[in-house]
Amino acid sequence: MDEVFERLKALDGQQVWVALLRAKDQTSGAAVYRAGTFRLFSHPPGEDAPVTRIVDVDDLPVVTFLGPDMFSLVNGALRAQFRPSFRVDVLDRPFPPVAGANASDMSFEDAMRELVAELEAGFRNALIMRPDPDPEASLRARYHAPPTEDGPLPDWSMRFAVGHNSATIRPHDDGIVRLTTIGSSLRGDRQVIDLFEPARGPLYKRTPPDIERLAIDIRRFLSNRLEKFTTQSGAG
Repeated sequence: MDEVFERLKALDGQQVWVALLRAKDQTSGAAVYRAGTFRLFSHPPGEDAPVTRIVDVDDLPVVTFLGPDMFSLVNGALRAQFRPSFRVDVLDRPFPPVAGANASDMSFEDAMRELVAELEAGFRNALIMRPDPDPEASLRARYHAPPTEDGPLPDWSMRFAVGHNSATIRPHDDGIVRLTTIGSSLRGDRQVIDLFEPARGPLYKRTPPDIERLAIDIRRFLSNRLEKFTTQSGAG
């Protein structure tokens, strides 16, 4: 444990690379690789107590660590075990290249599994999703709770929410997905629904760079950082 704590202190303030592996047996599927800055004592907006996080250049959560997470050192990497079906490995250098990692044709299902791993790692228990593209790796599966849906939604969409903000991804044209972002707020005695759109547009290719950009935009929106979004409409 002393060795783990020393590694945590050594990483504080440093750029790190993470491998997110969310799978039933932690062997199937591919890890999601991201980078950020390690903050041993980070104060998220609206939180009184500091938490340990890995954040991106906009100080948005790539990984959030919680009290029950178990840390260990494995093959030189700091490993955080969220649950038997989800772990995060942290290195102070890039992970070795993985064959096929830059493939240009991701299926919709693979793209959604990548999004789920990244967004759940960042928002943890605050994230609501419908449906889970890999329900056997979900937190519900750990407690043998049935999923909200047994299969895809009727329009094949994937929906994420934190607080009053929600993001929906739908298949669009061939190889393209569309993001719809909706926020709810109280203005006086009225609840108002606003439709937002990323300043760079709501369409993303199903390629690793665009899916990573999609995750960044969703992370920004769910964190209520709306400076890079335009408001499309509002209704009571």
